[in-house]
Amino acid sequence: MNVQNIAELVVAIAVAVVPIIGAYVVKLLKANKFVALLAPLAHDAVVAVQKLGVVKYIEGEAKKSKAVEFVVSALTKLGFKKADLTTIENAVEDEYSKAIAELNVTYPQMTEEQSTAQTKADALAAAEKAATDAQANLAKLQAAN
Repeated sequence: MNVQNIAELVVAIAVAVVPIIGAYVVKLLKANKFVALLAPLAHDAVVAVQKLGVVKYIEGEAKKSKAVEFVVSALTKLGFKKADLTTIENAVEDEYSKAIAELNVTYPQMTEEQSTAQTKADALAAAEKAATDAQANLAKLQAAN
């Protein structure tokens, strides 16, 4: 073999290997970008769900599911077609465990009893409004006769 044949062989191998290496590098970069985005998105989702729990009673598993939904939605908007659900759930749980003490102080959660009392109070207010409206309508009808 002469030098020219060896050079052509090296170039042919390089041309064949470069796309494979390029695809691997792109995959690594996307994976690193996913990991870099996951923690802040999970934290924001945990805070959002905790804020929601101030005005609405939400149980633990429902909170986690809602936070995971938020993260999946955000990742989809950012162009990630497939996201490992277990990884997202773990990130949400990790962020929740890191921030729970502060979140409970900042956003105290509604209890089931408070939710029931609020529902009863809302029903009472609606009934009172309906009664007031009915009395007003009765007064108008009586005045018209």
